[in-house]
Amino acid sequence: MDAQRRGKLLARFEAGGMTQKFFAKREGVNFHTFVSWLAQRRRGAGDGAAAARPPQSTACFIELCAPVHAAAPMLEVVLRDGRIARGTDAVSLAALARLLES
Repeated sequence: MDAQRRGKLLARFEAGGMTQKFFAKREGVNFHTFVSWLAQRRRGAGDGAAAARPPQSTACFIELCAPVHAAAPMLEVVLRDGRIARGTDAVSLAALARLLES
């Protein structure tokens, strides 16, 4: 894949709300290759249009993610169909996830 097409792909990912795994699968890109491209872009070595924001450190447990640097952690649950539910209250988020999955 050429650098221009890769840059557009990464920009679409960063503008969306999907997980890396779901996005790579949907686009037909090897997950590990995609993660490598994303890391290069975030370090500024990608297509020359590196993300303006610094990379975020994230602690993940089976698709439940919370940014480590956040004052009030934003939790994220990825549903089986790729939808993402976000919030700061774990109990409410879990209830919402159960409701959306039922």
